[in-house]
Amino acid sequence: MSSSNAQLEGSLAGRHSFKADAARLMLLAMPSIGFSLSRLLLGQMDFVMLTRTGTEPTAAINPATFFVFLVQAFGMGAAMATQTFVSQAMGRGRRGEGAAFVWQAFYLAGVFLLLSPLMVAWMPEFWAIVGHAPAVQAMEVAYCQITLWSMVFAVACAGLDGFFNGIQRPRVTLIAIILAVAANAFWNYALIFGKFGFPVMGIRGAAIATVAAWGVRAVVLMCAFLWGPIAREFSTRSAWRLDRERMKKLLGVGGPTGIQWLLDIGSWFVFTAWLIGGLGESTLAASNIAINYTYFSFMPAIGVGIAVSTLVGHSIGEGNHAAARRFARVGMVIAGIYMGALGIILLAGGRQLIGLFSTDAEVVRIGTLMLVWVAVFQVFDAMQIIYTSALRGAGDTRWPAAAVALHCWVIFIGGGWLMLRFVPSWGYHGPWMTGTLYIAVLGCVLWWRWARGPWERIDLLGAKRLDAAADAPISTELTGPDGVVVTTSAGQN
Repeated sequence: MSSSNAQLEGSLAGRHSFKADAARLMLLAMPSIGFSLSRLLLGQMDFVMLTRTGTEPTAAINPATFFVFLVQAFGMGAAMATQTFVSQAMGRGRRGEGAAFVWQAFYLAGVFLLLSPLMVAWMPEFWAIVGHAPAVQAMEVAYCQITLWSMVFAVACAGLDGFFNGIQRPRVTLIAIILAVAANAFWNYALIFGKFGFPVMGIRGAAIATVAAWGVRAVVLMCAFLWGPIAREFSTRSAWRLDRERMKKLLGVGGPTGIQWLLDIGSWFVFTAWLIGGLGESTLAASNIAINYTYFSFMPAIGVGIAVSTLVGHSIGEGNHAAARRFARVGMVIAGIYMGALGIILLAGGRQLIGLFSTDAEVVRIGTLMLVWVAVFQVFDAMQIIYTSALRGAGDTRWPAAAVALHCWVIFIGGGWLMLRFVPSWGYHGPWMTGTLYIAVLGCVLWWRWARGPWERIDLLGAKRLDAAADAPISTELTGPDGVVVTTSAGQN
């Protein structure tokens, strides 16, 4: 696209109404929101069913789930970068280029398959270091040793999710996650409680059901990826070769996102397992319930963020930075209103909401107070989600990763440890306060990064070089009758 065309599109961008942009964003976001809610249901199903089996499984499941996601985080974050490359390639009209990046994500998933047995063998030693109560610790080990075998599926699914979101067909990911939820529900019910002739397996049954659900999801997405019409339109069957340059680009953009996820999830794992985990089983169980309520707020916002990332990438591929800014702003308004409203609900109905998951009076009392902190940071969390998504769509991932590293480990974990160390009378309020401060500050910092606009200078697919070549004059040498060489130039546009 020439610079003159880009300027023309930029001038036309101002004519778009907020209502039209919101309608386009939500049309793309609705399947992604459904996907996020279904993924939430997939993750919550283990927790909800296990809360019916006692306080110890309730205390064990969140730290164990956090750890498995922590191990998967780098691979999933790196593989999800396929969305950036696919959406920008779509914007440039180069539809067949994105599939090659998805295949690189598959090779990355293979690395995690090789790491699985090593991680499984390490689990007893790791959870002994964490040092929870023996019964809780045994459940954490059992859950992780089974669920870690899902890593290969999780990383492959992240790459495939990025592909289908990038080509603006999020319904495929929605169908895959719905089928995975159905599989997880059946096997959870059968194996946790010993139904349909199966033995009572408790938390081990939940782990087996989770692996089965990931497997179903991976198979459905892979079949759709290789399906004839998709394969013909996007060359998905012919791009299977390992490509060092594309792998380098995928890790260059996705690697920082993976590190960001690793550090963010890792900080919440440390928060749950050590800072809160050292305050007793009732406090840990209450914290787990409060954290699970945050999923109901940020998972739909992540669905909006997926759509923002896709539309930002597509707009940049077209050379239309003004449109990219508009979609980020619209996404922030939508996510902010939703999460702000949910914050009010959490604040007003805390006791009843905690009571849905526990009849222990102490757990209900502590959890109700924790939900106050959760309510306070909702809008700031929306800022973090939307502007991280917008920056990822533009390919700006290294700076946000560094910002997350600084804020979550200095303000959140460092501050939480200092509060417990020097103001122990505050108890769990100290770490929850620093967690709220971390989200608030980080949300504002990521908005500032987006507003400044350094992402506008990123050129992932060489679009600027192609535009420069298209605008460059064509030089022709002519030899006159007197033998003098004359050079003439003509623009290509």
